[in-house]
Amino acid sequence: MGDRANYVLVRDGDWHLYYSHWGATGLDVHLLDGPGGAGRFITAQREVGRDDWLDDVWCAGAALVDLDAHELLFFTGHCQDYVHRRALLTVLGRTWPGWRIRWAYDGLEDLAAYVGVDADLVRSSLAKAEPGPPRTSGLPAADPWDDSALAVTVADGGGVRAYAICIEELRDLLGRGPAVAGQVPHDGLTDRWYTVPAGGLHVDTVHRRVCAWTLLHLPGAAGASGLRRWPGWEWTFWADRYGEHERAAAGALGFDRPDLGPGAALLAERLERHGERDPVADFTRLTERLAVVEERGEMRVSEWTRAHTPTPPLPEERARLREALADLAAD
Repeated sequence: MGDRANYVLVRDGDWHLYYSHWGATGLDVHLLDGPGGAGRFITAQREVGRDDWLDDVWCAGAALVDLDAHELLFFTGHCQDYVHRRALLTVLGRTWPGWRIRWAYDGLEDLAAYVGVDADLVRSSLAKAEPGPPRTSGLPAADPWDDSALAVTVADGGGVRAYAICIEELRDLLGRGPAVAGQVPHDGLTDRWYTVPAGGLHVDTVHRRVCAWTLLHLPGAAGASGLRRWPGWEWTFWADRYGEHERAAAGALGFDRPDLGPGAALLAERLERHGERDPVADFTRLTERLAVVEERGEMRVSEWTRAHTPTPPLPEERARLREALADLAAD
């Protein structure tokens, strides 16, 4: 059990690596109060050796805070939707004034590269392995209301068609190679998404061009290193710029822009739920109850489950955050 996170703190020309067994769940919240609060939180976690990184399987979120260059680089798999992510980035722009704030689209690889660590150190054995035969099964259709699904467009000389696909991982689509253009479901055809989905893929079979964007992260593929199924194809990564997908679809696909106002309430609720919560204590109580139910004197658990330390914000930091949330709600 766990929701593991890595943190990197750069200060005075040097860097240190930290680990939390439970930190990924509330990673967005732990950054909200600004660089001071984030720095205190990171240094309260368990410091580990420079080679003791998580990998792209076990890491559910990570953040790098460079106190020298005023740069924040992070990702989390716990953004609920477009509104959550956009609200988070908007508020961080207020509570980290003067800082460059970037989303780590390559996941841990971006953080490792920032401090000069070889990407292989954070790649799982699965990521390093030679790919097996690509999947050939058809893809399930999704509802265009579903913001967790993916949008796929295919341009094949007969126009552009758009599909709502029920699949969580963009890299799973990319792993099918060019054949994915023929695997999209007819009942997934749509020309309008009623929200902004988690990501999208555009396949142009005429010009042998494949493009993608995501609101999450795409280990390896943001730098094209993950496109082993597409030899000879031009690769374009649009980051989170879903408008590029609309333009490439040439009118065959459109996304409705959701109201960001509810994002303030969402962040406030997450702040209340995760801000100073102690997941170690919660887990200890759970194991104690399980020991009673199973009639054991105690349950042995990994000492790593204790690797998380909550930290309180300073009053002035929290006041600035509350003001930023109020401004977002009023927009």
